[in-house]
Amino acid sequence: MNQPLANPIPVPVRSTDPWYRTFHDLMPNRVREILLVSSPYDAFILEEDGRLTERIFTEYSELNLSTAPRITHVATGARAFGLLTERRFDLVLTMVRIADTDVSAFAREVKQRYPSLPVVLLVLTEADLQHLPGGVDATAIDHVFWWTGDARILLAIIKLIEDSRNAPHDTATAGVRAIIVVEDSVRRYSSFLSLLYGELMAQSGSLVAEGVNDLHRLMRMRARPKLLLARTFEEAMGLFERYEEYVVALISDVRYPRGGEEDPKAGFDLSRQIRARHPDLAILLQSAEPENAARADELGVLYADKNSPRLLKQIRHFVTESLGFGDFVFRMPDGREVARAKDMYELEEKVRTVPAESLLFHATHNHFSVWLMARSMFVLARQLKPRTIEEVGGTEGLRRYLLQVLEEARIQQQEGVITDFSTRQPSGGNRFVRLGNGSIGGKARGLAFVNSLLARNGMDERYPGLRVRIPKSLAIPTDEYDKFFERNAIVENGTRHSEQEMLRRCLAGRLSDELRSNLRRAVELMRGPLAVRSSSLLEDSQLQPFAGIYATYMLPNNHPDPEVRFDQLCRAVKAVYASTFSDDARAYIAATPYSIEEEKMAVLIQEVVGQRYGERFYPAISGVAVSYNYYPVGHQKAQEGLAMVALGLGVTVVQGGTALQFSPSTPSVLPQFGRPSELLQFGQSRFFALDMTRDTVDFLAGDTATLVQCDLSAAEEDGILGLVGSVYSHDDDLIRDNLSLPGTRVVTFNNILKWEALPLAPALADLLAVFREGMGCPVELELAVDAGDWGRPARGAKRRLPCLYVLQVRPQATQLLEQNVEPGELPPEQVLCCTDRSLGHGVVEGIRDIVYVKRQDLEAHETPQVAREVGELNARLSAEKRPYLLIGPGRWGSSDPRLGVPVKWAEITGAKVIVETDFQGRDVEPSQGSHFFHNVTSFRIGYLTLSNVERRASAERRRCDFDWLRKHPACAESPEVCHVRLERPLRVYLDGRKSSAVILKPA
Repeated sequence: MNQPLANPIPVPVRSTDPWYRTFHDLMPNRVREILLVSSPYDAFILEEDGRLTERIFTEYSELNLSTAPRITHVATGARAFGLLTERRFDLVLTMVRIADTDVSAFAREVKQRYPSLPVVLLVLTEADLQHLPGGVDATAIDHVFWWTGDARILLAIIKLIEDSRNAPHDTATAGVRAIIVVEDSVRRYSSFLSLLYGELMAQSGSLVAEGVNDLHRLMRMRARPKLLLARTFEEAMGLFERYEEYVVALISDVRYPRGGEEDPKAGFDLSRQIRARHPDLAILLQSAEPENAARADELGVLYADKNSPRLLKQIRHFVTESLGFGDFVFRMPDGREVARAKDMYELEEKVRTVPAESLLFHATHNHFSVWLMARSMFVLARQLKPRTIEEVGGTEGLRRYLLQVLEEARIQQQEGVITDFSTRQPSGGNRFVRLGNGSIGGKARGLAFVNSLLARNGMDERYPGLRVRIPKSLAIPTDEYDKFFERNAIVENGTRHSEQEMLRRCLAGRLSDELRSNLRRAVELMRGPLAVRSSSLLEDSQLQPFAGIYATYMLPNNHPDPEVRFDQLCRAVKAVYASTFSDDARAYIAATPYSIEEEKMAVLIQEVVGQRYGERFYPAISGVAVSYNYYPVGHQKAQEGLAMVALGLGVTVVQGGTALQFSPSTPSVLPQFGRPSELLQFGQSRFFALDMTRDTVDFLAGDTATLVQCDLSAAEEDGILGLVGSVYSHDDDLIRDNLSLPGTRVVTFNNILKWEALPLAPALADLLAVFREGMGCPVELELAVDAGDWGRPARGAKRRLPCLYVLQVRPQATQLLEQNVEPGELPPEQVLCCTDRSLGHGVVEGIRDIVYVKRQDLEAHETPQVAREVGELNARLSAEKRPYLLIGPGRWGSSDPRLGVPVKWAEITGAKVIVETDFQGRDVEPSQGSHFFHNVTSFRIGYLTLSNVERRASAERRRCDFDWLRKHPACAESPEVCHVRLERPLRVYLDGRKSSAVILKPA
């Protein structure tokens, strides 16, 4: 047995370019402007009961086509040539009667002046053709059409012109298919083409629903088959020879000219010659002579009677069945139906179960290829062209091959795109799904862009031993936010309720039934814990990033009752909505040009990255990477960026906790810790994980209620510390990268940065470069790493590779360096504070209030009280609209009280300049990856660091005159914080080019 079959060897490597990219350039030649040249009477007959442009617009709208062309009417040839010199036209539509010339002479003149401009003659009766001396001049008139009053004829003219002009480009560029129509009767093809185009457009439109989003649907409509009209045997063969690779069907009359004479059997001969070269090509012969039906049956081609009232039905059947626009009907060789697939997803499922004989029947007759070509999946269709059965190892080998190529096509179609949720389509392979209408917000939009860039650049398979992707994500757009607040009347009486009251109101509300139904279906395949995150309209913009302002809720998603799990998910969505009105959000928005009423919230639901280890769930690594390093040390360069990573969930990094910092370009250089003992004293000693002992969530307890802090011993017990940890030896003050040795465990990331257990550093360097180029500015990305089966013994099963997940990307706030800032040489007694390590650029004036922490030797348990006292003063000064200078020890905004004062954003919104001093005698590194730091830089707040963490000799220039401060009487005072008001303002010089700053005392 040597039957033709699809060749499975090899399955082509997936292109990194989106499959639809080539479709963007399709149909470059559009008919947008039509010049109608006719007598006023002929134009009136065309218009009948309405404007011609409006009638075309109606036809376009009913078929969901793009913008309809505009028609401009003139009555004379002279006026026509006048307009042709003034404006661009894509088609000249003329009628027989023109006032100042005959139509043949007019058409020849048009072609002489504008050789590429199509000219179509529209006739009202057969007698019109007799007015043309010598007949129609084929060199001047491209087509002749018979007007019957049906506006679909105008659609057929426009599309025929577009198809003939676009066919060479579209077939060569994207493999678009072609249908050859052979008919010499003007009246016949005028009527027939209007029917055929209408049916072809309708069937193509019915398929666009299979696209995963609006862009895919639009691209598929562009790639519909071209109709190419021939009037003679020689024209038809010429078209076939030119487009042989792309022709999917032949629709032909039987009687038409051949060799200059009418041949009553020309259609049969044409079919025979084409079938000899393409045995499975779909052919439909038409004739008004009944005796031709039997001859067509002998040839094995379909036949339609031109005089039959069922002609339209026969055309529709040919388009849907023979050209693959309908369902794929699985049949046995005897014609018996055994299954039916409406779309690609169903086709893949049916291939798994239908009898092997049916698969073989369809594969050997090219049915799979034809059906896929109708869906514009040309590459896949070519893979399924007929070959031999021996090449696949039998009929079951055929099944395996079909499933393999269909799965590859499905993955490629969904890769790097936003997929609109559909109950008809499985969401398991989609990494980013949109659930509804409206904006998906800044955070989700950035993540969707990342998904596109990763796919386009082939990042997922670039690094040996490390995958790169985004987590499975589901976006609920802003339309549902509007519906939720309107339906539940939550802000009916205003928005000035307290933060807790707004949260209670939102939790008591109900999401729409449509969203609940779709959300339930969409999250079915999202396994394990879920992160429910904000994605507001204003979030993650370059000037106002709203970093960390809105809520994120981590759900263990482990309750045994699925209804309880779903209810918690819905409550988390509502709690994120409520965070729009949190104290931090109100304070942040108050400092922007926007109002809280302008803000709208989308919600991003993601699978939490990591693994479950008994009672906890966490990633091996989480962190932040930025394109621009504001504080490069040693061999580091500012443009090479910086990464800040920690063990466990990313809350450690984004809230300013203890993280390890390194440059992706020089990962083995770690200037953060000068001595091994500093790792023991100041390195990460605890990590955040999701508490899996909780199966319910108390949303009133805050967005960290489901988290738990664990000691490093827990990570060692889980087998993860070996990837990121080392041992500190007290005996010789050394770090050893071997957990089998005794000693205190410390987090160093040496196994990754020094010994390259994972290619994390080169991956981050590449990602920062790709994202920076893609966004056109420096970027900040949040990341997490699932260790996969790293460190586990091989047990024969397929091992899961470690995977780097990009959780979020936003523009990195940068400094504007336009103003020249030169304070000049200043005597020390005039300087309140100075440093060679600062952020900001420009001269700040008008500050007369100073808020400073009185002690630099605070204990960790004392810093939360300091934060509250600062917040009280900030509220008072903000109400009085008095900007102030804030001075205090350690890292402002850190969630780790060992590192500094854990203020929230709402507690320092009035600060115009912030100074970080030494903390407990320790030099604390500014956390460039924290949300607090990002908001400080985006609001252009001056930021001065006095610590000497990088041990520069120039650090002696960093100082603050606390003695001068203490001499001033307190305007207000609390146990740990003092407020001083000066008679004359301070003057602050911030030089972003040199990263230096000086604060001058009042003159």
